[in-house]
Amino acid sequence: MRNEGKPGPLWRRALRALRRPGVRNVVVAGLAGALLGTGLTAWGSGAFDREVKAAPCWGGLGDEALKGLFGDARFVVEEQRLMQGVRETALGTCRITERGEHGYEDQLTVRVHRLDGLRGTDAHAWPAEFLNPYMTPLGKDLPGMASTTRAWLALPARCVGGDAEDRDGPVVVDVSMGPANFDDDWALEGGDVRRTTMGRAVVETAATVLRSLGCSTTLPAPPATLGNTVEEERAVGEPLCGVKGLQLPASYAKKPPPGGWAPFGGHRRSGDDALIRVCDAGGGSMPRLRLTTVTHPGLVNVFTSSALRGGGRVVDAGGEGFGSVNAARAAYRAVCPSGAVIFLVEQSDNVQGHPYDLTAALLPGYVAAEAERIGCGPLRIRFGEED
Repeated sequence: MRNEGKPGPLWRRALRALRRPGVRNVVVAGLAGALLGTGLTAWGSGAFDREVKAAPCWGGLGDEALKGLFGDARFVVEEQRLMQGVRETALGTCRITERGEHGYEDQLTVRVHRLDGLRGTDAHAWPAEFLNPYMTPLGKDLPGMASTTRAWLALPARCVGGDAEDRDGPVVVDVSMGPANFDDDWALEGGDVRRTTMGRAVVETAATVLRSLGCSTTLPAPPATLGNTVEEERAVGEPLCGVKGLQLPASYAKKPPPGGWAPFGGHRRSGDDALIRVCDAGGGSMPRLRLTTVTHPGLVNVFTSSALRGGGRVVDAGGEGFGSVNAARAAYRAVCPSGAVIFLVEQSDNVQGHPYDLTAALLPGYVAAEAERIGCGPLRIRFGEED
């Protein structure tokens, strides 16, 4: 439902709905301020008023999805009408907030926005939330991922304008609920069910957004169950993150950490999906190392700025790729038969007694192994002068 500047009838319909017996107990609050101040329309799900034909979040979240996300809890919905942004992009935000006994509790936020590939402003914060090893691929022909607290899906470039297949980032629908990177808390309480619910929510919402844009593309349904990501312990001498031949520098074997534990021993990875492969080595209070391979054309563009202007140059004498490296991130963009691919090595802390230099040490081996895995090899990179 969209407000067209006539708040009176909406108030009356809401009040009639709240008085009806046996109807979902939905809190409708702050409507006047939302209408007059922020452009957000506050309303409940389509079930609370039979005169309201659409479900929340532009019609994307029906009763089944809301039940899976909130149970029988009361909630407030604030919805911004989808708008046309720059480069013919649809933009919008929808928030559903649970109203608990002692105040507001969980909040679901749905956004439609274009990731910045021209300036690279989305190359750090957004991937940290939505391209982490807690995320499971949504399945074939669905360029997106889901965890127990996050989900995203990239919309087809032909439906959203811009040049996502050339330089810009993709338009994505992303869904978030609760703090980022706290998926282990949910995993203790039926993580597979929660992850699947988040995946379905983002696909259903994305399908509604496409229809509102007049795009005839039909999205397939996600799998009935989205499984968990892979969590494993790496023994000393085994390759990092299961990447063929990828080893820590020899200095780590000569000077093991105190206590005899394997540095970066705990692995969590999203699997070997062709779209995105991401792995964290070392978690919790231990130093962290992240290895990422991205093949989706729009998402590759999000990291192009890092590959161009991130530090010292990285080149491949036999190819058209380019990259850069600093202590925190090494990024290399390669041109493969299937299109552009980005390879990332990120280090967020060092191991006691060792230099902060794993990005440079690991990038050549990581690029070579991953390029071979995805059919893009052989790639042999080297470091050039500082930009």
